[in-house]
Amino acid sequence: MPDNKLQSLTEIFNQKFFRIPDYQRGYSWEKEQLNAFWDDLQNLKEDKVHYTGLLTVKPIRKSDIIQIEKWHEDLWLFEKGLAAFYVIDGQQRLTTSIIFIRQLLDYFSEGEGINFDLKEAWEAKFLFKQFGDHYKSFIFGYEKDNPSDEYFKTKILRQKSLTSDRVPEQTLYTTNLEFAKKYFTDKFDALDKPALEELFKRLVNKFKFNFYEIDEELDEFVTFETMNNRGKKLSTLELMKNRLIYLTTLLSEEQPLKNRLRKDINEAWKTVYEFLGKNKDNPLDDDVFLFNHWIMYFKYDRSEADAYANYLLHKKFTPKNLLTEKITFHEIKKYIDSLAHSVKSWFYIYNIQYSNFNEEIKEWLQKLNRLGMGAFPPLLMAAFNKENDQGKLLQLLQAAERFIFLIFRISQLKSNARNSHFYRLSNMYHLDENYWGHGVTDVVKVTNDINWQMDGWREEEYIGLFDLTRFKNFITELNQKNEGYYSWNGLRYFLYEYELHLQRIANNNQKVSWTDFNRRKKEDTIEHIYPQTPSDACWKNAFSNVDKKRRKALLHTLGNLVLLAKAKNSSLQNKCFEYKKRHQDSTGENQGFYNGSYSEIEVASYTQWTPEEIIDRGLKMLSFMEARWNFKVSDWENIAKEELLFIN
Repeated sequence: MPDNKLQSLTEIFNQKFFRIPDYQRGYSWEKEQLNAFWDDLQNLKEDKVHYTGLLTVKPIRKSDIIQIEKWHEDLWLFEKGLAAFYVIDGQQRLTTSIIFIRQLLDYFSEGEGINFDLKEAWEAKFLFKQFGDHYKSFIFGYEKDNPSDEYFKTKILRQKSLTSDRVPEQTLYTTNLEFAKKYFTDKFDALDKPALEELFKRLVNKFKFNFYEIDEELDEFVTFETMNNRGKKLSTLELMKNRLIYLTTLLSEEQPLKNRLRKDINEAWKTVYEFLGKNKDNPLDDDVFLFNHWIMYFKYDRSEADAYANYLLHKKFTPKNLLTEKITFHEIKKYIDSLAHSVKSWFYIYNIQYSNFNEEIKEWLQKLNRLGMGAFPPLLMAAFNKENDQGKLLQLLQAAERFIFLIFRISQLKSNARNSHFYRLSNMYHLDENYWGHGVTDVVKVTNDINWQMDGWREEEYIGLFDLTRFKNFITELNQKNEGYYSWNGLRYFLYEYELHLQRIANNNQKVSWTDFNRRKKEDTIEHIYPQTPSDACWKNAFSNVDKKRRKALLHTLGNLVLLAKAKNSSLQNKCFEYKKRHQDSTGENQGFYNGSYSEIEVASYTQWTPEEIIDRGLKMLSFMEARWNFKVSDWENIAKEELLFIN
């Protein structure tokens, strides 16, 4: 009869060893979950126990795994009388407990007692069994095909392994393992041995699990998918791995081929998680990647929420489709190969610094990362998967950046404008489909399509999406709220591009990094040259002939806004123009626009700051906008360039 009762870790690990199967996700707990775990330990009263949650396991019969190579090193544990179990649910809590025990035992010496037993006895109970120099097996760990196996073994349990050099240094999951290890070490460093021993007792004796063995006839793959997940919700990518491995068990092919596919799935997911977590400072979301890959690989469907998850798990990769041969071994193999290949392109698109792209490609990818990529990530992933001509890739990036700025920041269309079209285009390009009757879809046709969506004409009628009238109306509405360009959602990006433009003219080094500029608050980043509180006599004199309504318009118009190299003291923002240009601080050092950003230096070149200078600079900035994003205000007969400054 299966067990179903509350047990402590001391009871659970009595003559048992555990493996997290290869279809399971890796370690997903982060600081929030670790904090809760720690607080539960700290707050546990002496006469109480803590219900930790469900631990669902399935017995492993020796006869089922005796022929499987990855189990050979552990078969001696069966001979020693230990029972083996797969962990179906509860692995996050169990993994955390083992990391906790591993780190805590390090504070005790060999032969030293803890909780009425020697350190070595607890290591043998929870960490590993060893017989001489011949046999050594871990009590708790991952199956050998699991991407986290070697990392857990060598970096967490700190054991030697001949194959550790084949393991990626960092994945999303191994990052979490390393963080948990450091988390507990930092906590333990502040405690003495009696306090450590008390924590150990609480964990191994008073944390109670509902230990539940599922019946052998139940399928653990299906159980894993359907059980209520009590930690962090499983991602679709994690569920997909389980599903695909499950499908390998249903294949009619010979066992070696099935085993090879299962291994390939594990290798593919190892690559996926390696690249998603490769940059610890910018880990990439697994389901965002899977969603965009689905758009590229399959036909996009926006008819229902989470359509991609429903399609992958309930329409495409289902047991029924496999058994009726609607999907095959080769189709599964092709899909996982595409995931492993595409995740590398995905990573480099968002982490340019790791790439080998030329400097122009890097520059325009940086622009897209700053601006936001809209509907283009699936297209870009397909392009970087297939295209080697960096000149053609550059033209694609430039077209995408221009589309996003002109359509969403200038024309102010909704953020989903043409999404479905570009999603469909990425699929056509990926599959080498016919481009609407004009031959195979290639990167040049894709680029031309993006440009036509903005600027297209049909039978003497302009049908492009770019519409300067919408921009005029949008800024007019902002002016009516006394906000003007200062509240324009494209202002930060535009001012930074203008700064880069002035830097190129100066042919000098960068003065402002986007990371710093984007991190600062708007009031610390963008200054009104003519100030919001113009109380000094200098400003009253310079604007004496301007009525209140027009002063408000001048305040928030484009030419009066400047990108700051660094945050200025707020008390200086209302000072006179000459003072802003150049003054001495309390230490005698010269400060001001004259040695700030290139935009500040441009402003400092003016001898005074009156409505005429604001208009002059504003027209310069609009001319830059025309040249930078390749359009002409004069193409709109009802709009004069001066009107876009909104100062009349």
